[in-house]
Amino acid sequence: MRERALAWSGLQEPGREMVPREGLTATLLRALVYALGGVAGLLPIATPAVAVSAGFGAALGALCGGLGGVRRLRLPALFGAALCVCGLAAGLAQWLVGSAAVVLEFGLVATLQWSFALQVFLSGLALGAFLRSATQRNGAFAALEVGLVALAGAGLVVAHRGGAINRPFELADAILAEGGDPTTAFLALGGVLVALFLVLLLAERRPLRSFFHLLFVAALFVLFSDQLQLPDPPPAPLLQPKDANKGRQSGNGQNEGAHGQPPNNSEELQFRDNYDSDNQQVPLAVVLLHDDFSPPSGMYYFRQAAFSQYNGRRLVHATRSDVDVDVAKGYPVARTDLAPVPNGYQEREPVDTTVALLSEHTRPFALAALQSLEPVQNPDPGRFRRVYQAKSMAFAAELGDLIGRPVGDPAWSSPISAHYLRMADDPRYTSLAAEIAGAIKPELRESPVAQALAVSLWLGREGTYSLRSGHADAEDPTADFLFGDRVGYCVHFAHAAVYLMRALGVPARVGAGYVVDEAARQGGSAILITGQNAHAWPEFYVQDVGWVIADVAPERALDPPPSPPDPDLQRLLGEMARGLRPVPTGDVESLQPAVRLAQQLLNALRWLVWLALPVTLGVLYSWKTLRRLAPHLAGSQSRLRLYHRAQLDRMAELALCRQYGESREAFARRVGTALPAFQRTTDLHLANTFGAHGPPSKDDISALEQHFRDELRSVAPVWRRILGWLDPLSFLRVR
Repeated sequence: MRERALAWSGLQEPGREMVPREGLTATLLRALVYALGGVAGLLPIATPAVAVSAGFGAALGALCGGLGGVRRLRLPALFGAALCVCGLAAGLAQWLVGSAAVVLEFGLVATLQWSFALQVFLSGLALGAFLRSATQRNGAFAALEVGLVALAGAGLVVAHRGGAINRPFELADAILAEGGDPTTAFLALGGVLVALFLVLLLAERRPLRSFFHLLFVAALFVLFSDQLQLPDPPPAPLLQPKDANKGRQSGNGQNEGAHGQPPNNSEELQFRDNYDSDNQQVPLAVVLLHDDFSPPSGMYYFRQAAFSQYNGRRLVHATRSDVDVDVAKGYPVARTDLAPVPNGYQEREPVDTTVALLSEHTRPFALAALQSLEPVQNPDPGRFRRVYQAKSMAFAAELGDLIGRPVGDPAWSSPISAHYLRMADDPRYTSLAAEIAGAIKPELRESPVAQALAVSLWLGREGTYSLRSGHADAEDPTADFLFGDRVGYCVHFAHAAVYLMRALGVPARVGAGYVVDEAARQGGSAILITGQNAHAWPEFYVQDVGWVIADVAPERALDPPPSPPDPDLQRLLGEMARGLRPVPTGDVESLQPAVRLAQQLLNALRWLVWLALPVTLGVLYSWKTLRRLAPHLAGSQSRLRLYHRAQLDRMAELALCRQYGESREAFARRVGTALPAFQRTTDLHLANTFGAHGPPSKDDISALEQHFRDELRSVAPVWRRILGWLDPLSFLRVR
């Protein structure tokens, strides 16, 4: 009975599959796309020879699946066979590598390469044959087919999507050597990939479906191509706005603000569980050092914000205007001087830097401690969001040299001093701080600087670094971290250190921004800042020296260390920030009118599509609904004809349509086993059309309609009927 219920679909007859054979031209085109997809998918991780073998295997599999798609082998059997071939290929490759005779005969390197090439060839052959055959049998697999090809093609330029315009080297180096911009090549490569997808979509057996596919792809391109340039990188990941109404919040929690406008002062450092580390390799800025400064700690700290006001749960931005005066509140429109660093110039060294932002930030950042900011001309507006010059008095002494110095500033008023000492009313902080201070050598125990350093060292020894912490929902996340498992990331360590320092009477705050290892410079003057450099750290105030960073370095970490920046990309972006254009200025200026015109046309098309899309869908659904309701509104002479058409519409929603060259009577007989009411309606409609007898009564038609609906429910599940109704073009397939 189940086989008969499936037979009505027109795709199968009991005991025999009816898979239409695809044309030779379409099969060859798809095989070409499979070959290119296989090569593109393996090229980033394998040698060109191995990638070619994968492409050759995928193409051969597509040919086998396309030309042999009418065989009786079922899809589950095909899938199992494909998995078996992939497993055998992996086992064969492993055997070849482990065979001493083969390795001695051909060498280890050659054996590895050829075994891998054989494995990917056989795997590509099996998977290509299954996917092509499955797509011919069931059109739903076409989405998987296009998706895999798209994924393989995107693998070629996946690094550039993170801002790495220097990769792949084979493409970028050749363009840069000729004075070109790799961005244009990446966009062109994306156009080629779209063309390949169109080859898959247009290789349909039905011209009408190909036309709608083409319109669909064109609409997607117009809707989601915001501009003819690379997408902007995501903003910095650590800071998060308190009030979404005060600024537009991006997907990773950063308040983007308005370009050219001063940022709001509402960011917070968020305690987050299972911290999302996506996009951490994306370049956010490049900093040019104009002075050869080498920090004693080996780390460059670029401060963007300071959090010193305790709000009952965490440290937030200060609402007082007389504290944290060394942090810039917004981007300058002219040279802006901040509060001068105290007179302890022997511990500090002037350093000039130029900061070029690749993504929009809510506030500027600079090497601590910032003295002045000045906007400078943007050498490449298409690449950098803004560029400014910063003058800092960087700390150039060892932290141990400060032991014995007093903390705080005698010029502070009592409210300011209390501001930097306020903390949670929890006696455990005071008790633990006293315990840490008690372990210091007796001769150093009374030094507040030694106490602050002891706190950082103790946390580094006792804590464990991990982005997968679980303290965000606690009433006091810092206490839950410090007096619990002590597993957290920089925000937890910084808050804990500041609270313990304040418990010892040391004025402290949390600084946030970016930290970069000096080794990342690799001898150059450019420092590339990515999302993985985002960091928060504790700071305490030393008299006549100013705010000093006493970062916590956990000795244990559950997460892998961050990877070093790409030196080639760092050098390239540094040259662009200096004004060394990869494209000659004259060529850029000559292309600007064409680019602007293309952008205007694309924007106009986007508005037309946004306007036409809902109108078109409204018309299609309205017409589809009207065809469904027409039998109930028509007279006796046309009611049977319209009811027959409504039945055809319902079956078309389930991909049950009359085939080319098939008569109405043959179609009714083919589906009559599962839908006898439709066969009866067809006979009555044809008899009435040719005048055999008059139209049936309204009650007879209503009874037929009820029988037809019951039969349709028995052979098609609810979800399938709902999906069919959501298809606005289903009635166009009725013949």
